Amino acid sequence: MKTTPANEREGRRKAALLHRATTPDAEAYRCPIPGCGRPSQALAGRGLSLYHCSFHIQFKNRHGSFWKGTYSAAELRPYRRAAERYLKTHRDEFWIAAALTALRSLMEGAGPVERVSDVLHFLTPPEKARAALARLRRRAIPPERLLAIHLAVTGAVAEDPIGPGGPPNEYRLTQVAKAVHRLASGYDGFYGPRSAHERYPRSSGLALRHLGRMLDECCEHVVREHLDAILTLKAADAGKP
Repeated sequence: MKTTPANEREGRRKAALLHRATTPDAEAYRCPIPGCGRPSQALAGRGLSLYHCSFHIQFKNRHGSFWKGTYSAAELRPYRRAAERYLKTHRDEFWIAAALTALRSLMEGAGPVERVSDVLHFLTPPEKARAALARLRRRAIPPERLLAIHLAVTGAVAEDPIGPGGPPNEYRLTQVAKAVHRLASGYDGFYGPRSAHERYPRSSGLALRHLGRMLDECCEHVVREHLDAILTLKAADAGKP
């Protein structure tokens, strides 16, 4: 391959970035998360973050927050049940019908179902998000279920007294994507090089953010118009003996 000035500049840029990521920075800080105190990535020479340690950087990649973890199925259950009940009786409402159509189109237009080896090694984060949608289509997940999950997570975040910090909506969209991703994770239907079924990678990183935004674009109007009614229904269910 012929070396060009552009290639040389890109090589120098990558080398400088690698040097910066692997050289301890004495002016960096220790992780500010309460109870942590580990050296930040930059202070330890194991990354670029000036403030947070590798553990909490990875924690944020998986959960969308440096300190707030993923909601359990039990925590989301009352919100999901209220959302499902509401959608059954209001599915012909304009924004709900539009969201269901958009979610169905999103899955139908996601392209082919990728094998584990392709998802692991060759796809960009947006492509991994589309691959997750393709797996949802293969498993015949109805759009009503995706909408109910989106509403359940959004309702749980709205009523949670403990905020996640960070950029607005990043935690919520990550949690929506994680809950949906669980419907299409697990083992691939193809055999890998070890002659065994291979497992898709766990939900983490930029692919979750892309998947969450794609789902949110389909569901945002339902949240605006109907979330309050769903939360009222959930509260009424909680008050029943």
